[in-house]
Amino acid sequence: MFPGIEVESLLKDDVYLFPARDDIYLRFLKYFVELFDYPRARAVWDQSNAEERSDRLWWVINETWGLYCKANENLPVIWLATAKKALEWDHVPINFHPWALAILEHFDLERYHAAYHLPRDEYEAIAHDLPIVLEGLRNYPTEKLAAPIDEDNWGYIDY
Repeated sequence: MFPGIEVESLLKDDVYLFPARDDIYLRFLKYFVELFDYPRARAVWDQSNAEERSDRLWWVINETWGLYCKANENLPVIWLATAKKALEWDHVPINFHPWALAILEHFDLERYHAAYHLPRDEYEAIAHDLPIVLEGLRNYPTEKLAAPIDEDNWGYIDY
């Protein structure tokens, strides 16, 4: 999905070894709400075709694409938040699905919590969402996988 990067390079223990991390999961979920969960944004989504919807997901990932494609302390939780939103939209791009599934299946929440001492509300939100998102990804019908997100223009800034 990202040029020159294999998902297997992200399935290492590095995500548990950083000295600290930001409490980003709840903030990332809030970001999605602010960005997409208001009447005008939902109307635009409803009028979009599959390719346009995949472009919207690409746009979100592109804003911080480096966090999605290299080992870092927030890697599993940003994939979790993004996959949660994709499942809520019932729009999981074909090239996003295997990456999200592999990263989240490899994610050890208890080890992550031991390494970073997550705030209670963040830990509880992740613990609640992780099995639901994993089940959703595992059971997502292959025939419903959506148009791929762009794989060539990471880092492109549209202004």
